Formats: sequence, C-alpha cells, structure tokens
Amino acid sequence: MKLLDQQSLDLVERLKLEDEFFQQQFMMSYSGLNKLLYSPGAFYLHYVLKQKDDVSDKAMIEGKLIHCMILTPERLDDEFIILPSSFPSENPKKIIDRLYVHIKECYPEITDVKDTMLPYLENIENALIDLLKDENLYQSLKTDRQRLDKMLTEKNMEYLDFLLKKESKTVIDKPMLDFANKVREKFITDSTMRELTGMNEFDTQKVYNETEVAMISSQYLFGVRGFIDNLVIDHKEKVIRINDLKKSSKPLSMFADTIEYYKYWLQAAIYKTIIDNIKRTTYNVDYPVEFRFLVIDPYMHIAPFRISEETMTKYEQMTIDALHVADFHFRQKNFDLPHNILSSDKKEFVL
Repeated sequence: MKLLDQQSLDLVERLKLEDEFFQQQFMMSYSGLNKLLYSPGAFYLHYVLKQKDDVSDKAMIEGKLIHCMILTPERLDDEFIILPSSFPSENPKKIIDRLYVHIKECYPEITDVKDTMLPYLENIENALIDLLKDENLYQSLKTDRQRLDKMLTEKNMEYLDFLLKKESKTVIDKPMLDFANKVREKFITDSTMRELTGMNEFDTQKVYNETEVAMISSQYLFGVRGFIDNLVIDHKEKVIRINDLKKSSKPLSMFADTIEYYKYWLQAAIYKTIIDNIKRTTYNVDYPVEFRFLVIDPYMHIAPFRISEETMTKYEQMTIDALHVADFHFRQKNFDLPHNILSSDKKEFVL
C-alpha cells in the first residue's frame, strides 16, 4: 500500500473529524455561538477539529471559584487546589518533580503523601535515595537516613502533595481563595440575593444550581443547550427566575457595556428560550420567566440586573438572527469565512 505523506494524513484526519461532527447532534451553547459569530474559523478549530484553547486567565479562574463557593461549595475540594505557601529551593524541587513522575508511573493509585503513600513508603524512599545519587545532592551526608531527613521536610512534602492532588483540578492561590470567601460571605448575607436565588429554602420554591438544560428545534441543524447557574421555580410568586452569576473585571456602573462587549445578551436569550420551551414538560408549570445577572465587581460590590421584557424581546430577536447565521454555516458545511462575506456575491468589499 502506498504510504501517505503527512499532509495527506492530516487531510484524512480532518475529513474524518468533519464527518463525525456533522453526523452527531451538535448542541449549541452560548460560548459556541459567540465563538462562531466572532470567527467561524475559530469555531471550526475548537469544535470540529477539537483543537481546544485551554487558556484560563486569572479573571476566569476567579469567576469559576466564586461560582463554586456560592452555588456548590461542597465541590470546592474536588475542583480546586491551593498553591503551596512557598516552594522548595531549586535542587530539592527538581528531585521532588522527578519523584512525582516516578510515583505516577509506578504507583498511579497514590493520590496524597499521607494515607495512600504509606503502603509504598519504603519503595518510594529507596527511589528518592537513587534520585539524590543521580543529582549528587546531599551526598556529603554520612547516611541515607540523613539524606532522606533532609528531603522529607514539611515544605517538600507539601509540594509533593500538591503535585499528587492537582491532576485536573484548577490551581488557585491563597489571596484568590480569601477574596472568594469574602464575596461568598457578603452574598449569602445579602437578603435580596438570598431571596432571588432561593437560599431561604421555602417549601414553595424548587431550586436548581449548576443545572444543564437543552432543547431541540426543527428550525436548525443543531440543538441548543445551556448551563444555568441558579434556577428557581417559585410557586408562591408564580414565576421562574433564571440567575446568572457574573464576576466582572469592571465596576457595576459599566456592566451594561460588558453585556454588549461579551454578547451576554445571547446567553440571556438562549437560557430564557430553552426554559420557555421546556417549563411545562420538565417543571410542570407555565409561569413567566425572569432573567437576572447577579454581578460582583472587583470592589466586592454585588447587585442584581434584571432584564426587562422589552429588552429581552430585543435580545431574543438578535439571538434568532444569530442562530440563523449559525444554521447557514451548518447547512453549507462551511466555516471558512464569516456569514456576511460567505453569503455575498461580491468579489471584494470596499470600506
């Protein structure tokens, strides 16, 4: 059989991924639609070719942490890990890094330096002695025990424990955690926030935190889904409240601009549209739906922003237009250019 060159292999893989993508029932989210409107090529790389950008800046991590602290605090230790207060010096750190690799290769079941490492402690200490010899570190000491004592310090073991536990967890630092704790305390003691989010736990309310919702529409070649931070079915007030928690990098006074900049109106309209479509079958109610952004700014100011019916109607129409643009790309199976250029007969555009 004739060998394919690398370019042909890449083409074969790309066509395979494209085929898999268009055969599945793709569920369009706010982030996916926002990416598609910004750049069809970026959408193609991320969702079709699965070349995902995993960059997370401090603001994103801080927002995720605050979400967890307020809405699902029981998952904090599962999702986050705090950086050690200080790191080992250069040479011991190099040894611990190599020891960590050895442990993960030989004893993948070890997840901390205490309970799960104890049954293998002798073997791990022997490996550590070998690593110290390789690096010619602490060899002037007379015994292996002295060398081990030099390495098995609280700081070094804290760093090893961090490496073993972090895995897929999000790494945060102490100041980040302190800020999130203060935000949580302020949030849960705010009577308005407690009432809006159902924290008072009235029997007449059903509360869903971090809940996924979805709908299928015959209008589009994809479904639509969302992950709602806080959904409250309020039987006493006969209303459904959708609350989306936002950690803003700008003051509260500028949040209207932030909605436009990040196209948060897409998120608001998508969530409301889905709930309007599923509320009778999923929640057995036909209450009107309210949408609010619960915003926290860098100065720890917290305020709810309710989207009025008039504004939501505008958002919904803009979102329908956006979904039609996405559907055009799906039907054409083409993400090479933006919709307004791809659908035009013009050969060039004059500015």
